Amino acid sequence: MSGKPLDVAIVGAGGLTRAMARALSRSGSATVVIASRKQAQARAAARGLSRVKAVRHVDEALAAASVVLLAVPDRSVEGVARAIVPLRASWRGVVVPHAAGAYGPELLRPLGRRGAATGVLHPLAVLGADGSGVLRGSFARIEGTPRARAAARKLCALTGLVPLPGKGLQTPAGRKSYHAAASLASNDLVALLAAAHGLLARRGVPPRAALAAVAHLAAGAVAAVRSAGLSGALTGPVARNDAATLAAQLTALATEDPAAERAHRALSSRLVELAHAAGRLDREAVLSLSRLLARGPGRASTV
Repeated sequence: MSGKPLDVAIVGAGGLTRAMARALSRSGSATVVIASRKQAQARAAARGLSRVKAVRHVDEALAAASVVLLAVPDRSVEGVARAIVPLRASWRGVVVPHAAGAYGPELLRPLGRRGAATGVLHPLAVLGADGSGVLRGSFARIEGTPRARAAARKLCALTGLVPLPGKGLQTPAGRKSYHAAASLASNDLVALLAAAHGLLARRGVPPRAALAAVAHLAAGAVAAVRSAGLSGALTGPVARNDAATLAAQLTALATEDPAAERAHRALSSRLVELAHAAGRLDREAVLSLSRLLARGPGRASTV
């Protein structure tokens, strides 16, 4: 890893490819070649970016690359790794990370056996198919051989990603926990917003206004967590020990959206734990709220 521009090949043409290509282009410290079976998307990902180009054949992208990022769907990583092995005479000294966050370098064994330094670079970022989203400031899980980790840190520095500290994420169980955490904080949040949006829309709030309202509220909650931590961001009926309001919420949800009611019970139980740990609820309040949350659907109004 010298001061000369980093020669990067990206295999794939989805949202991660587009975001990485833009960020590396802005850095001015890397040349990027994109290759994908979806050639139109590869060309679109490279269009207008300095030091970035798309090529028709994967072997063209691999020829001069010192880093080859496999930005393909998780289920495709092993197959792509096997397919590109014969496309270079030698893989010795080449770094090959993949971006499948739930897995380790074992998906790249065929390349490792040929001398490649294999690893993982998975950004904890919400990226649209068009590459929309923010890499800078987002965290990323990195893993692999020493050379692969060094290359991943270099890519992080160039794109503004922050390597996620800690060694417990480099085991099979740790990777699963990591990926579950990522889904809870992003995919499941979208599902919660959909449920909240539905409640407002069904009561006559125009859908666009309902979406703007719940998205703004969620953004405020995330901002509060960033500035004040989990305990400092606690609000709502659980944190206030307002059992009557919580019961009314559960009753309404049991009728309008039973799946959301079950989710609200489970998440409110976690809020009880957080509020107790923060000194917001005493033992009696914890027991009272826990009894309410343990009741079956439709029975909350008896509180």
